[in-house]
Amino acid sequence: MAKVLNIHRDGKPFTMGNTQSTVLISPENGAKHVTFNYIRYDANAEFPQHVHDESEDVFFVLEGSGWLKQGEKLTPITVGDVVFVPAGEQHGTVAGPNGMVVVSCQGPPDLKLYTGERDSSRRD
Repeated sequence: MAKVLNIHRDGKPFTMGNTQSTVLISPENGAKHVTFNYIRYDANAEFPQHVHDESEDVFFVLEGSGWLKQGEKLTPITVGDVVFVPAGEQHGTVAGPNGMVVVSCQGPPDLKLYTGERDSSRRD
């Protein structure tokens, strides 16, 4: 059955670096093949580098700008950019001085993202 979800009413916060991350669609609410996240970054905030073992990751920059970070490589991203990261590739994002807002999807779902297991900043 189709669902209409609202980020303020239905979103569930999760910790990933110093971003304000919310998951809206996941296996927890019935999804089998995809997740959907909304991430707000303050100036210079970072979504730490991580790897999805089996999940492809797609994200879309809605506001602001920043960088896709893969190891030491920084690739600029800005409003309107869509980034595709194949399964098994290390990646993270860093906001620029004006912050950034992105939405992202992973398929299949990577539940370790929501438990904190993918957050390398928590292990430092």
